[in-house]
Amino acid sequence: MICILSRVKNFAKNPENLIYLAFISVFLHFVITGIVIAFVSVAALVQSKTRKQIFSFKGKKAFIAFTLYTFFLALFSENFLGAAFSIGFFLILAISYFVRANITEKTFENCLDICCLAAIPLALSAVVEQLLNNSIEGYNCKLWFFNENYFCSVLAAIVIICAHKATSHKSVVVKYYVCALFAALGLYLGQSMFAIVEVFIGICILLILKKKHALLAVLVLVSAIGVFIVLAIPDIFPRLSEVNITSQRRIRIWNEAMPFIGDSPLFGKGFLSYYFYARQNPSMYQTAHTHNFAIEAMLSLGIVGTVILLMLIWSYYQKAMECKELLRCNTATTLILTLSTAVLVHTMTDLTLLWLQTGLLYALILGAIGIDERALNKRIYACAGLGGASDRKEEED
Repeated sequence: MICILSRVKNFAKNPENLIYLAFISVFLHFVITGIVIAFVSVAALVQSKTRKQIFSFKGKKAFIAFTLYTFFLALFSENFLGAAFSIGFFLILAISYFVRANITEKTFENCLDICCLAAIPLALSAVVEQLLNNSIEGYNCKLWFFNENYFCSVLAAIVIICAHKATSHKSVVVKYYVCALFAALGLYLGQSMFAIVEVFIGICILLILKKKHALLAVLVLVSAIGVFIVLAIPDIFPRLSEVNITSQRRIRIWNEAMPFIGDSPLFGKGFLSYYFYARQNPSMYQTAHTHNFAIEAMLSLGIVGTVILLMLIWSYYQKAMECKELLRCNTATTLILTLSTAVLVHTMTDLTLLWLQTGLLYALILGAIGIDERALNKRIYACAGLGGASDRKEEED
């Protein structure tokens, strides 16, 4: 037993091990993902060096304030699930900051390869699931991701990552096309229309940022042909026939959520407030959230919490834009901005990022900003003639 604990301790001391473990856990059962989130975050927080790293970035005050705000707000509102969600949010964001401080370019590229290759077993498993449930009309594959929207969101991110890798490397790109095809197969079996839109928007943004205008034109043309074929032969994509039902469901949720914003416009009731209200009102459509970022923020966080969240977001993307503008080689930032835009579009109709696997995947990729951040610091210090000072930590708020 002591030997096992010693090995676990030695494993946890290596940041690279924890980063690889976190990435791999995204594609496993959500219970395992939750356990890994707890393990990696606690391992990072209990070590003095990594704990200082986590709380050294600009925006740490907003991070701490937001966590305390959402937790106690939910607790006082007796929204206990929302309070638990606040803890989960804290742990996932702590992992993101840990990654930001420790990830290297080589490790990140390896982790992206893991994401791409994961599409193969996921798609094959989805095929098996579909065959086992073929007798169920309108069945949508979800595997171990709780529901098909989370499953498809992970696959959508994989397709975008494959496109990023394929356009970043002149050699061995075939494997990324193959992985993208497997991910596309999984998306088809999951039948999430909004995830497909996320993929299209994401790849368009990626090609624009990388100035691949010829490929962008080809993508738009192929997508137009694909839409035409699907409209001409609706049976190819059965979920298309449910688009009116899905849209009406979203509108109903939004209409039912809006009046409750007035109950606590300043503070909200904490995370997952829609679910909190829906349990008290059986006539409401029963779901976890409002399927819209703006409505969800105002309902759950109120004006005060939304402002704190926007401060946290601003502190991050301000640095991301600096890296994009000032660095010639900004591979990590390009992927981050691409995926962020795609996810933002998706949040207008769904909030799939509010889940263990999807939330962790996005947080890990956001953490990769640390690669370009350190490169930018080195460039700034070199220009200022400060040399080795580039390794110093960021100033605290």
